[in-house]
Amino acid sequence: MNTIVTAFINNVNNRYTNTIDVYYNYGKLLLKSNVPKVIFVDEDMYNLIGNNYEKNNTLIIKINKNGMYFYEHINELTNFQLNTDNPSKDTIEFMFIMCNKTEWVKKAIELNHFDTNNFIWLDFGIKNVISYTDEEFVKKIDNLKYQNYDKVRIGGIWNLSNYYGSDLCKDITLYFAGGIFGGDQISLLKFARLMKNKCIHIMTTYKTIMWEVNIWYIIYNENKELFDVYNCNHNNTIIDNY
Repeated sequence: MNTIVTAFINNVNNRYTNTIDVYYNYGKLLLKSNVPKVIFVDEDMYNLIGNNYEKNNTLIIKINKNGMYFYEHINELTNFQLNTDNPSKDTIEFMFIMCNKTEWVKKAIELNHFDTNNFIWLDFGIKNVISYTDEEFVKKIDNLKYQNYDKVRIGGIWNLSNYYGSDLCKDITLYFAGGIFGGDQISLLKFARLMKNKCIHIMTTYKTIMWEVNIWYIIYNENKELFDVYNCNHNNTIIDNY
């Protein structure tokens, strides 16, 4: 059995004009699923969700973004210069949210509210990149509860053996899809520890931060035995092939 972990924090970029409303509509579909879920949200989303969910299989936890360890280093990031065509989206704070996924999974494991051995991170807005109907989406999420792995199961897009000339500090890489990963407690806790250490090293040494998938690629190359990579893209395969 799996616990799904996800999170939403508003006002970290300008991706949509009405970000919270767009993501609330995505989140409502997750809330309909029967799989155990731990959902970390800021006060704005917490108030929107209200009591519109089944409490037997969903734990909603209100959080403050300033409690993330990244904010201890925000004033150090004097070399933050990503090569992006959407700088209003790819802000420092947005990178913090992306890189904190493993920390939220770690917290869910420590709580283990639903007493499961496997956990799956799923982006709160993952419905944005797939074409299931709403009903199909809910069924696909329900089926994830049975997908158990003893390594970090993660979707890969680019060939991990190839070098594409990317600057990992500035260019987004697509070695990993980013929207979903999972596994057993031991593997995911190790992944979270490696991710936090690597992020702190990057912020304090290189004075920047970047997309979580870039940092995952660095960790993968140093710890290949930790990962179980499957082929996918930013479409239905990201869930179908998990």
